[in-house]
Amino acid sequence: MFLKKNCLFYFFLIIALIIPIILQPNYILSNIPSFYDDKRLIELLTINLFLITLILNKSSREIFCNTFQALSNESKSSLFLILGFIVLSSFLSKNQNISYLQLSLYLGLFFLIISIASLTRLNVNLIQIIFLTAIFTSLLLYLINTFVVYLASFIENIPMKWPEPFNGFSNIRFFNQYQIWSISLLSLPLIIYPSVDKRIIKLIKAIAIGWTILLFASGSRGAVGSIILSMLVTLFIFRGYAKLYLKLNSLFLIAGFIGYILLFKLIPYLAESDVTIGWRSVEGITSSSGRIELWQYAIQYIIDSPWLGIGPMHYAYYPGPTHAHPHNSLLQWACEMGIPSTLLVLSLIFSGLYNWVKKFYILTNSESLYVPSHLWIGLFCTLCSGLIYSLVSGVIVMPLSQVMIALIIGWMLGIYFQDQESKPVSQLQHIGLMLLAGATLTTLIYTVLPSLLPRLYSYADLPYQDYPIIAPRFWQIGGIPH
Repeated sequence: MFLKKNCLFYFFLIIALIIPIILQPNYILSNIPSFYDDKRLIELLTINLFLITLILNKSSREIFCNTFQALSNESKSSLFLILGFIVLSSFLSKNQNISYLQLSLYLGLFFLIISIASLTRLNVNLIQIIFLTAIFTSLLLYLINTFVVYLASFIENIPMKWPEPFNGFSNIRFFNQYQIWSISLLSLPLIIYPSVDKRIIKLIKAIAIGWTILLFASGSRGAVGSIILSMLVTLFIFRGYAKLYLKLNSLFLIAGFIGYILLFKLIPYLAESDVTIGWRSVEGITSSSGRIELWQYAIQYIIDSPWLGIGPMHYAYYPGPTHAHPHNSLLQWACEMGIPSTLLVLSLIFSGLYNWVKKFYILTNSESLYVPSHLWIGLFCTLCSGLIYSLVSGVIVMPLSQVMIALIIGWMLGIYFQDQESKPVSQLQHIGLMLLAGATLTTLIYTVLPSLLPRLYSYADLPYQDYPIIAPRFWQIGGIPH
């Protein structure tokens, strides 16, 4: 009913969502001279657009409320408790403006997740096609750009230097944090749409192999390990149901590794070319010892403030660490938002994964699956790989990665609640949602403007001496100025 009444409106929302997915990794859309900050600005615009939609459009609030009501009472209670803990932590933090900026961003991402889930519930099969098409289009554009750079360097025999061939990212690990949310989806189109045109199948295979080549070329042990570990977890849980999915993904990984050896090792060696000899990634946390030092700071912050933490984003406030986040999602949340909040988040994650698997088996045994079984399996594997990688990298920090997190979780929630009946939405719920969305929008704009405007005008005017840490967090220069 909602789709028929508001077809054009929801089409606009879907376009507003997939444009950032396609363009964020590939193009600079602003005058900000930073790949990282440009992606943050696009993320903020996307979140604000959905918040404005909820404030102004009644039918979008209705389907949003229906999706939120489908959550269990325990989940809703946990979410409100987490919100309460973060608000208290923000109020007691050293820099309240920065804390409320982080709080409003998290709330905005939550609104985006439920909005994506709501769009998915309206037409799950159409959304499935749109999301997969958007993701593969994004990968294709990026691969074209990457291998054009590679070929040009090879033909001219000019050694590649950072950021070549990984253009569009200020750090190669930010590329991996985007890649981790897409690489486990590579085999899905081949399984879900086996009768599609053979030329499209060949193109999908080429994209999949090219994407895994870049995985190995990036040299990320954490990303490769997370993907392999998530596949093992998926095999253990889904067993025979996941064989075809895992077989195809394994073949892509093997083909990608062979392609990496050929393109980045063997061919340059045989041709006596220095194209890949001079390539080095930028300075960063590349060793386990570097991460351990950051984790030690986080643990000390937890000991000092176990209940409410030191405040949202405040790992970037203190001058001790060399980076603005600890490269571990669990330690980051615990040291900034406190142990009780962290335990609630963990309970939501594990209960969500448990119920996802439980419902898969219930629907499979009753032969009533309403979306392809491998989509259930692929999204589970994708979420697991992202969660595992977040324990050694800044997956929950980076703007493009945050958009992909919202996409995957929202997609999963939309599928999970697809068979839930809609309930009437009261006027009080409409008003409550409008007020919360409006408060989030207002807080986000108010708190981000002081740091955004100088970046729009001139990077040269930023007071670098006031930043205790010159490393990415909310912005590329992510330390909180004193």
